[in-house]
Amino acid sequence: MNIVVLIISILICIFLIKQQKIDKLSTDITIVSDLTNQKWHGFYSMLFFTINHYIYCKENKINFKINSDTWLFKSKLGWSDYFNDIELNFYNSTDEIKNYTVKDILGEYTFQTYRNAINNVYNYNTSTINKIIDTKLKYNLIDKEYDSILIRRGDKLAIESNYYSDDIYIKLLLEKNPLCSTIFLQTDDYNSYINLQKYITDNNLIINLYTLCDENSFGVIVNNFQKDLLNNATLTNDNNKAYLSSIIKKLNNSKSVEDMNSDEIYKHTLDMIIGIDIVINSNLCICDLQSNVTRFIKLTHNKPENVYNIIDYDNKVDYNKIITPWTSI
Repeated sequence: MNIVVLIISILICIFLIKQQKIDKLSTDITIVSDLTNQKWHGFYSMLFFTINHYIYCKENKINFKINSDTWLFKSKLGWSDYFNDIELNFYNSTDEIKNYTVKDILGEYTFQTYRNAINNVYNYNTSTINKIIDTKLKYNLIDKEYDSILIRRGDKLAIESNYYSDDIYIKLLLEKNPLCSTIFLQTDDYNSYINLQKYITDNNLIINLYTLCDENSFGVIVNNFQKDLLNNATLTNDNNKAYLSSIIKKLNNSKSVEDMNSDEIYKHTLDMIIGIDIVINSNLCICDLQSNVTRFIKLTHNKPENVYNIIDYDNKVDYNKIITPWTSI
């Protein structure tokens, strides 16, 4: 009887060892999220795909790492110019490498799942943290004690976004918080700062308005081909052509991210990251959910229900909703 039990036990052990090897072979790979220079994908679009890859690997116990060698926003090192390196290592070594780009979706996940994962990927390095702290001290911005507005224009006005008057944003903000005394404006178009400051002055409001936007910036253009789209939009896009026509010469003369040198890329990207962090930690945020950067803010704000969309005032958040953040929230 003991011999029979022993034989059965041995057979079970052999089966389990074989099964473990099969399971290991099915997952013993490394997935690389490849931040290649994709002309249709900006910073936060690429980030969303990378987070998707990270979640998939973590849930399925697959090794994960980022390749940013040809990333458009690489200054010197790539991802680690701004963030801590991120890797998942479930196995000491793997025989197979699978590369996925910003066109590949590896799974469907909820709003809450993305929120839980973001800080593991979007994890500032020490230099970035210090620059964020210095900027907040400069403007005396204390987390959750100021409000924010985000207006993204530039290349987005070609085909992705509609133009909305600046006063729509501040009117909604004052409706939600009549006691607002400090506003941080995250924008790539200095005209927005001029117009909002004029609104504050004309209405005798006691509000401090701050922005990191350069006074010579009238919209960011990521890739040069988008200039052709913008020029065409001045003729065909009824929603945007009046405003675009007033700034198109300046946009055509501006330097795209694609043409920036290493130092310019670093400054541009770091200023953007700092500005977005300030928005994420604001009390209320008013934006339009037309671009990936605004969808990123909705996803990562300390209180997503405090992020208001000027196009649709419904700010409810379904944390169990399956989302693809690069297209919708």
